[in-house]
Amino acid sequence: MRKGVVITPSDLIGVDWVAKMKSLGLNTLGIHSGGGAAHDVLGVLGKTIEPEFRERLRAAGIDYEYELHVSQELMPRNLFTSHPEYFIQPFRAKERSANGNWCSARAEALGVVGNCARSLGEKLAPSTHRHFFWGEDSAVSSWCHCDECAALSDAEQYLLSVNAMAGQLRQFDPEAQVAFLAYCSTMERPRRVQPAGNVFLEYAPFNRCYRHAIDDADCCVNRRHWQALLDLLEVFDPATTHILEYWLDSSLFSNWRKPAKKPETTPEIIRRDLRAYRQLGIDSFTTFAVYMDGEYFDTYGDRELLDYCESLNQF
Repeated sequence: MRKGVVITPSDLIGVDWVAKMKSLGLNTLGIHSGGGAAHDVLGVLGKTIEPEFRERLRAAGIDYEYELHVSQELMPRNLFTSHPEYFIQPFRAKERSANGNWCSARAEALGVVGNCARSLGEKLAPSTHRHFFWGEDSAVSSWCHCDECAALSDAEQYLLSVNAMAGQLRQFDPEAQVAFLAYCSTMERPRRVQPAGNVFLEYAPFNRCYRHAIDDADCCVNRRHWQALLDLLEVFDPATTHILEYWLDSSLFSNWRKPAKKPETTPEIIRRDLRAYRQLGIDSFTTFAVYMDGEYFDTYGDRELLDYCESLNQF
């Protein structure tokens, strides 16, 4: 079973995450460059893409991968002047915009996305061969609504893009797999587009409730999220599906402001969630643990992390 955490490079300050993960039996470290506004992704990743850091992980028996919002890396904004048709036409707008993602109806635009994904993938070279290239970090739609794209859901536009990335990445790495991130506006089951053979589902229930288990039918919020997952699994293989949870995401429970707060998820909810996911045939799990740096552990200890690891080890 894949068992891990997803942190940002700044969460390495004051804590030896490699040693901590090894001692707790975690086997996968995901590095996230951050959400929100555009940023220099490779610059933020810093030492986490350097050989010395990755060799430490390999020696500890820990896989590494990178989970990134890279809309501007996949569709460089300097193309807008010469090719505005590559970019989105927002809902209720008459003109194209350099903000958001890209126009999925344009084969040339998807060609740019695929080529840029290949270049980025070659630089990152995750040990798992799993690539996580996400679009704009937005709770509302940042996909195209031009006449050609209007019939496509956000999920379908994103899946067209992921398929394009998957094709290009396979050209330099025959084992490459690419995640389709079900998150916010891409939670809907794709119906007009089918995933390529090396595309897998990554389910990230960002807006779920953590007072109830994910499959609790008495929670109206989680009822929607659970049904969304069941619908998605009619398209994607549960055996390759990956769960990206927020059980330890101090940044979420702190409303993305420091000082950090403890996550509010209980061990009981984590165990019930894991049981529900495992019964669907899923065996790949990570959770955001952003803000869990040295200062966090000095202040609160590592009880929440231990609870998570103990829960994983029950399955």
